[in-house]
Amino acid sequence: MLKLPLIVGRLLCWLGFHDFRVIDRTFGFGAGGGVEKVECQRCGVIITRSSPSN
Repeated sequence: MLKLPLIVGRLLCWLGFHDFRVIDRTFGFGAGGGVEKVECQRCGVIITRSSPSN
């Protein structure tokens, strides 16, 4: 992974290009599917999103 200077990384987060990692995942079946909680490694924002179905 390329280490960017702090200001460039924050600028990317401000523009919407986060560096997410999964911190929690809940599996589900059917139309509801699963849910995962992700955190940006640069700015620390936590987002909950539906996990992709296979």
